[in-house]
Amino acid sequence: MDGYERSPIRKQRQPKLNVASEQTRSLGAKWVYTMVGPPLENHWINITGDKVETVSATPAYSAAEYLGDHCVILPATVNAHTHLELSQLEFPLDVPSRSMSDWVAALLAFRRNAAYNAREGIRQALCRPELLESTIAVADIVPEDCMNGGDFSPLFLHSFVELIAWRNEEVEKLNFDTCAFGLSPHAPHTVCPALLERAVRQNVSLAMHLAETREELQLLRYCTGPLLEMMRRADPDYDPKSVLIGKSPMDYLQLLSTAPNVFIIHGNYLDDAELRFLAAHRETMAVVYCPRSHAYFRHASYPLKKMLDYGVRVLLGTDSLASTPNLSLVEEMQFALQRHPRVSPEIVYRLGTLEGALAFSLPKGVGTIQHGSPARFAPLLSK
Repeated sequence: MDGYERSPIRKQRQPKLNVASEQTRSLGAKWVYTMVGPPLENHWINITGDKVETVSATPAYSAAEYLGDHCVILPATVNAHTHLELSQLEFPLDVPSRSMSDWVAALLAFRRNAAYNAREGIRQALCRPELLESTIAVADIVPEDCMNGGDFSPLFLHSFVELIAWRNEEVEKLNFDTCAFGLSPHAPHTVCPALLERAVRQNVSLAMHLAETREELQLLRYCTGPLLEMMRRADPDYDPKSVLIGKSPMDYLQLLSTAPNVFIIHGNYLDDAELRFLAAHRETMAVVYCPRSHAYFRHASYPLKKMLDYGVRVLLGTDSLASTPNLSLVEEMQFALQRHPRVSPEIVYRLGTLEGALAFSLPKGVGTIQHGSPARFAPLLSK
């Protein structure tokens, strides 16, 4: 049993906000993290309607609720990466080896199940309490034929259409003219050069799984290993030399960096030169860390402190219910604090709130608690 499975955070109940009927109300806690200044001890958030009016040392309104001496209030979270279509799963996939190739085989088996319905998975996800109660924005990787539609208020939903084609002749069959926020050329071994180059030329935001596993690095460098075997089970004629554009993640970072905004999903095995490159492009490039999914796959320790020291913009995501128990970014932050004690709570909370809001260009005030910001919060228990 690994750390992911024995973590007490999975069963910890988070405090819930009672929505008052009054137009004006005050909400207090031991600590309020506004993200526009230092944490405030024993402070109150004063709210009118759906907006924050002030933050003060005493409640401004008679309708006041104190969440307790062990509670922290954050701005509502920004979940920078998930696959909502897999939300029909009740538990993460049971893959004892935790290898990516075995996990993908289990995932494909799930998708072949008659009960699987991507649209229904997305619908179920958007009704989950952990999204409705403490999340304000979600970045979702969606299948090409399953674009989200409709109003999912109060969530900002940013959809990246997933693109997979390792044969050049298949690229023309893909629809690049979508109403999505961006495109997601899935991973180096699943996108041919023509697909990747065309995605970059669309001049939209891009999200790509990169440096996710050691097996990926093996495939890039030597054109061998479990991922090659996996791809050849799908296509006996799969030729990595005609698919891969280089020998390392840096070759992909350099091409992707010409897009207006880029989200590197996971980045578990980026080297120092690649981290420096991302730091130099932090205004348009970010890495998305999914703490519990990272632990599920038993990856090497995530270099979060090193990334932050270099100046890389890091965001937080939940990944999917195929590798995490729920879609709570609050629990991701708590798990990250356990795994990275050298990173302060204030910084971890910022990665899951304001940094995501800035990276996705959300409206002013999102990711903060200040005058005019949305009255949506993420309460959590502290030690």
